[in-house]
Amino acid sequence: MKGGDDYRRALDFETSLTHLQARSERRAWQVAGAAVAVAMGSVAALAVMAPFYRVVPLPIEVDKVTGEAQLIDVLDAKHIPLREIQDRHWVAVYVRSRERYDWGLLQMDYDRVLEMSDESVARAYRQIYSGPDALDKRLGASVQYRVRVVSTTLVPDEPGRAVVHIERTTLKNGIDSGEPAQRFVITLAFTYRPATLMRERTAIENPFGFEVTAYSRDAEDISPAQPAVAGGTR
Repeated sequence: MKGGDDYRRALDFETSLTHLQARSERRAWQVAGAAVAVAMGSVAALAVMAPFYRVVPLPIEVDKVTGEAQLIDVLDAKHIPLREIQDRHWVAVYVRSRERYDWGLLQMDYDRVLEMSDESVARAYRQIYSGPDALDKRLGASVQYRVRVVSTTLVPDEPGRAVVHIERTTLKNGIDSGEPAQRFVITLAFTYRPATLMRERTAIENPFGFEVTAYSRDAEDISPAQPAVAGGTR
């Protein structure tokens, strides 16, 4: 009898293993089927949504009087030529390098401005850092001028001319000095004179031979307009 009981127990154990294996296989197929269904649903959803996908541009309009920039309606957006983007980039690089003052970056900015200026503009720029009243002698290492380019406008129908509005903030020892920010309007003329042979540093810093041929800076009058007196003047 004992041998028969052992045989039945062994048979029951084998039956249980077979049942567990079959149930495990059914569960695996169910999981695989669910995964396939989810994948097919995702593909179908992407196929349905694809016609509605588009890149929304963020066009910006610059006020010619104040220099402030604002987003405009997408329907009014225009494609910007690559040359215009290139001009804006190099104009901003030049102005930022010339107008900011940071003791740690001074030599780099000085060299870059000279590299991007023709002889007459470079001569005027050297005067800023020459003599007993040189800018670096007056400001030293404790003062910083931080410059934010508010807008860059290429003059219509006048290739190689740009008007840049900037805002300059003064810091002392890395802390805002509390002085009001100053705003300036910069007018410059530029051209491109790529060299056939150039030094490696020049090729990296100014590969297209961007060169400023005229440069002027004027303080921007941002004082509020005085209200007119009713009745006019007498």
